[in-house]
Amino acid sequence: MEDYPEELRTPPVTLVSLVGFPELHSTISTYLHTEQPPINTLALPDFSKISVMARNPKDKTLDSSSSAQPGGILKKDWLLKHRTRAPAVIAALFSSQHVSGDPAQWLQVCTDLENLKVVARGRNAKTVVVVVQSTESDEVSEDRIIALRKRAEVDSKYLLNFVSDASQLKESLNRLGSTFAELANTYYREEGKRIKA
Repeated sequence: MEDYPEELRTPPVTLVSLVGFPELHSTISTYLHTEQPPINTLALPDFSKISVMARNPKDKTLDSSSSAQPGGILKKDWLLKHRTRAPAVIAALFSSQHVSGDPAQWLQVCTDLENLKVVARGRNAKTVVVVVQSTESDEVSEDRIIALRKRAEVDSKYLLNFVSDASQLKESLNRLGSTFAELANTYYREEGKRIKA
C-alpha cells in the first residue's frame, strides 16, 4: 500500500485557488487547512498568474465518444491534478479601495474579473468574489457592489465582504470556509456526473 501515490492513500481533498491580495493568503490557507475536511489552497499573488490554471490544450475532456478511455473511468493523475492544479473554486480577492476607488482602479478590477471568468469557465470552476475591508466601516457603495456582482456574473451570496480587522476575522473566515465547501461540493458533484456521462 505504501507504493501507491499519496492521492490514492489519503481521502480526497478540495482545492481552492486564492487570487489577489496576497497579504491574506497565509491566514486564509491556515484556516482552511484546519477545517474538517481540510481544504487545500493554490495561492496566486496577482491576476497576471491566473494563466497557470487555464485548461491545457492537450487535456482532452472525457466524453462518450472517446475510444481511448472507457466511460466512467478517471484519467491517469486525475486525483493528483484536482488536488494540486485544478481548483474547484477560484476566489478573487479585491481591496475595497480598488473596488470603490478611482476609475482606473475600477477598470483594473473589471479587467481582472474578465480574465478570471475565462479561466474559470474553461475549467468549469466556481467563482467567489471577496471584497477585503480593513475595518467594518470601510464599506463599498451598494451600486458598486451590484456592478461588481454583475461583472463577475455571480449570485449575491457568492460576493462576500471579508473584514480583516481582528474582531471580525474569525467570522469572515467561517463565512469564507462554508462558501468554499458548498461550491466545491457542487463542482465535484457536477464533475462526477460529467465523467459518468
